[in-house]
Amino acid sequence: MTESPLMLKMQTLRKSLSQTEQKVIDFILAHPREVIYLSITGLAEKSGVSDATIVRVCKRIGMQGYQDLKVNLAQDIVSPLESIHEELKDGDGPERILEKVFNSAIHTLEYTRRIASAGSLEKAAGMLASAEAVIIFGLGNSHAVAVDLMHKLMRLGIHATAFTDSHMQAIAATHTGPRDVIVAISHSGSSRDVVDAAELAKRQGALVISISNIGRSPLSDLADIHLETASQETQYRIVALASRIAQYTIIDTLYTLIAMQQREQANTRFRAIEKALENKKY
Repeated sequence: MTESPLMLKMQTLRKSLSQTEQKVIDFILAHPREVIYLSITGLAEKSGVSDATIVRVCKRIGMQGYQDLKVNLAQDIVSPLESIHEELKDGDGPERILEKVFNSAIHTLEYTRRIASAGSLEKAAGMLASAEAVIIFGLGNSHAVAVDLMHKLMRLGIHATAFTDSHMQAIAATHTGPRDVIVAISHSGSSRDVVDAAELAKRQGALVISISNIGRSPLSDLADIHLETASQETQYRIVALASRIAQYTIIDTLYTLIAMQQREQANTRFRAIEKALENKKY
């Protein structure tokens, strides 16, 4: 794809890089579309280098970081129509668009179901149920997912708080301890603020549950339990709907597991909540 300005720049700078750094450039030039889907750890594995080498290469070619590289690469090689939805084509009418958008969500749920580990979900549910406090981190598209998890856990009588601001995440992480559980939500698993906050909490002794897309990432590497989704969402798409649907379904599964484990207590809490909310409805 010599028409891509970024790829031309990488070809030009390649000779000035070390042999290890050249491995990264060579993989990107050979598989540009695949790179758009990879986490920084995923690209490091594919290239046979470290995460730090990826960051160094990004700086050498004028990018602020790996995320900046992926965004610029996508803008260069993906058409405007593809950036809205990879499978849409010119001429697709409303019915075809409806079918493809729904199929994207359906396939994401099917793939996530295939890779989901019942054992990991059960362990995560147990950790949440026994935690002194559950601290949830989510930014951007994961903001609403984090709040949804907080809502569900509170209905089960679990002390849960969602932090969707990076500064508040860092502050909350410093006050965690061995009896607390962190749930860190990031589709890419590479959200720097979420990873940093989760890592800080882990140093304080807290357990970490991660919810991110399939494959290794900085977030999955530090998690005690990693719950995976399988979505083909990419980092340049504006609204990652399919990935959020998969994340919501993982959360619903955790909620149901805990409710079934604490059936009598849960039923008592549900009745009390409904009574408390009676005056909120017409």
